[in-house]
Amino acid sequence: MPGITEINPTSSTSASPGTQGAVRTILNEHHQHTEQLLAELLQIPSTSGKERELVMFLAQWAVQNGFETDLFEVSESQLQAYPQAALPHIPLTGRPTLVIELPGRGTGPSLMLNAHSDVIAPGEPARWTHGPWSGEISDGRIYGRGACDVKGPLASALAALVAMKKAYPHGLPGDVMVEIVPGEEDCVGLGTLTSYARGYHPNGLIVLEPTEGQPRLASRGGVRFVIRVHGHAVHGTVKWLGKDAIIAMRTVLENLERMEKEFAAPSPHVLFADYPIMRPITVDRMEAANWQGATCDLAICQGYLELLPADDLMDWKKRFQDRLMALHKKGNGDGCKLEIEFSEEYGGHEISAQHPLAQSAVNAMRSAGLASPPARWAGFNAGCEAGLRWGMDQTPTLVWGPGSLVQAHGVDEYVEIKAVHETALALALCAIQWTSLPVK
Repeated sequence: MPGITEINPTSSTSASPGTQGAVRTILNEHHQHTEQLLAELLQIPSTSGKERELVMFLAQWAVQNGFETDLFEVSESQLQAYPQAALPHIPLTGRPTLVIELPGRGTGPSLMLNAHSDVIAPGEPARWTHGPWSGEISDGRIYGRGACDVKGPLASALAALVAMKKAYPHGLPGDVMVEIVPGEEDCVGLGTLTSYARGYHPNGLIVLEPTEGQPRLASRGGVRFVIRVHGHAVHGTVKWLGKDAIIAMRTVLENLERMEKEFAAPSPHVLFADYPIMRPITVDRMEAANWQGATCDLAICQGYLELLPADDLMDWKKRFQDRLMALHKKGNGDGCKLEIEFSEEYGGHEISAQHPLAQSAVNAMRSAGLASPPARWAGFNAGCEAGLRWGMDQTPTLVWGPGSLVQAHGVDEYVEIKAVHETALALALCAIQWTSLPVK
């Protein structure tokens, strides 16, 4: 695998029309195989901490298709040099990382495509029209937990890898790899850290996420907060003598909504200007009450503050904490004590639209006959694995894949099958162009 080198931004090449045609033909011939693979991936439950079965299946698939593989586990003790490994997370034991490799000829830059193996829990299966682990196809869509986040994008990448292997039996100029890492839904960046610590430092990176088939130049950073409101429990018939943490938490939620509006200032980021909320604050978990028939003495909420790519995480943690505390004190907090801590943090990333990787993506979209990115590019409106290598090595990175965040994490999650195939072609053509660029 080539080391980190500087790409010459003034030079570019494109895959020849003959090669483009060969890749397109191979992908068209393998549509059924791609759909079958995606269905099988969706039929394997892989919630955070339980990714092993899926990864072992993918390792077997890769070997059967003639790819080189690196299947490994990394322990926390091997990551002690990295602060990210100290963040709370599900233990890494039994959660392997897999790198599927298409070796190049050693003359061009390398490209890594990154996917996370875990998905969030599906909730109550009875609420799903199509079972969360069914991989059912209906009306041009394939359903299941992880369909767009991110097993659909992963299927696109694997199909692209197969097509490139067949079209280039002697390899591309540079290496192309797909890494499947654990734990993005549990602790953003930790899974990619296992690959980074293993020695995988590609020249370019595409993080597979649902971006509606459009390559994105940037992604969000963010922090996870835990807010505890301490009340005083008394019997419900004399509740005026107690301090109800649930009532106080209601005020906290109102203050968080207020802060979300305040945090939109001073001016919108151009890559996130089309999104209605500049820095979303989302509460995703609530707990309350320790005693039956009494005022609540402890209420807890958890959630995410999503930030812009260049936002300083330490600065924004302080802003969040100071502002929420100030609002709580101003309203007297219903007499309840407030505690705030942060259990997770991850950086964002951003590259220029003129970067050769971005231009490779534009050319690939055009060659594939798809709509190329608009004059005003956009960022990916969430945190993802992109920030880890950007923070470490400033690795040029795009976020890209079929599907939409509108479907992600919801009941009856799905991805359009046509979009999976279209993105596979675009990813393959982008990889061909990127790995053909000169290095200096």
